[in-house]
Amino acid sequence: MTSSSRDLPAVELAVTLDRRGTAAVLRVAGEIDLVSAPEFGEVVDAVLAGGPETLVVDLRAVTFFCSAGLQVLAAAHRRLPERGLRVVSDSPVTSGPLRTTGLDAWIGIHATVDEALNR
Repeated sequence: MTSSSRDLPAVELAVTLDRRGTAAVLRVAGEIDLVSAPEFGEVVDAVLAGGPETLVVDLRAVTFFCSAGLQVLAAAHRRLPERGLRVVSDSPVTSGPLRTTGLDAWIGIHATVDEALNR
């Protein structure tokens, strides 16, 4: 029996930060899985270290979202004031896990960044 290896395509996680007053807006694109969730968590931690009152995480360009991503959001929720974490989602890929786990009771889900910022 011979073994072979091949390079599998890596899915990159792209994150951009925009500051709007006392709020930080993270726009995330790609897959949040077991491999990329630690990187996502590091970015969220770095943003929270800056002390925003509100963190808006725009997940509209996320194509896969697993429990490791939920853990990152739950940890961020615990570090912010009540209703300080808001998620933007227009897809069941990202809003489904939040609703299924009941995290949507603590983390607001919004259709747009502007809607999330105006809450």
